[in-house]
Amino acid sequence: YWIMMNSSKPSTPEIKEIPIAENEICVILPMRNEITNVERKLLSIIEEILPHPSVELIVADSNSDDGTKDIAKEILEESTLENDRWKIMEFDVKGKNVALNGVLETINSEIIVISDADAFVSPGWLKIICSRIKERDIGVVSGIESVVSTDNQSFDDYYRGKSNRLRILESSIDSTPVLEGSILAWKSSALGSFRLNDRMNADDAQIGFAAIRRGYRAIVDWRITFRGFEEAQRRTLKESVRRAQGLSIVLIKNSYLAISNPRKSSRMAIFNALFLYVIFPWVAFLFTMNSMFAFSIGPGIGNNWE
Repeated sequence: YWIMMNSSKPSTPEIKEIPIAENEICVILPMRNEITNVERKLLSIIEEILPHPSVELIVADSNSDDGTKDIAKEILEESTLENDRWKIMEFDVKGKNVALNGVLETINSEIIVISDADAFVSPGWLKIICSRIKERDIGVVSGIESVVSTDNQSFDDYYRGKSNRLRILESSIDSTPVLEGSILAWKSSALGSFRLNDRMNADDAQIGFAAIRRGYRAIVDWRITFRGFEEAQRRTLKESVRRAQGLSIVLIKNSYLAISNPRKSSRMAIFNALFLYVIFPWVAFLFTMNSMFAFSIGPGIGNNWE
């Protein structure tokens, strides 16, 4: 699969000049205890959407106890964004998916965008999203994380670079099952009355698979990039494990799409993700545990492996 993918070249669709005013767009920013990011996140988003009156902004505060909601309200009130174009919604129950579902129950926008509070999205993302999502067969559009190429590149950077390339290639063919919740958009007509499973993480994967199940493409566009506000900050082990668990569960629940799928061209991408993120880690773990157990019985087993 990797040889086949690396032998192909990604296509770069032209960005069409689609009047953003023709679309009702809702940008949702889920936040919980984001006191260090709330100001710079809001300022970057406001700068992008300000010229477009059809775009509204909703801050979904998930039971913050550090003053995130108050700071967000103060920033929005002092901004030049009209009062009828923004709101802050509070939720007593913790959880990103709970907050997102609560907002989705109240809006009826044609295009919905979500973005994490700790991600700075490169300017121009709104124009690209509107252009790509107007393509008839595309239901979900995501971006990719910027990778800084240095001589002292870490494993995370190496992995991210290879992962980005694979997802870009998969998207040019049809769909990719691994998206990014740091910046993600979909059209309501593609997902219908879809709601997130608030008992699982990986909201991005849930949304992507919902589109694929309904016969739409879920893609990343390499021209939409994001990075953390703190350049040196990396995802913690706990965050990585939580994200991996959520992605694994979503892949398992949608594993049948690797065989029976209305979008035939995406079957191999789903099978590859299922193998890479679910099957391979467990096989590697079981092999390692089996080896440790075998050698603990007697070192001589190395000469009689069978």
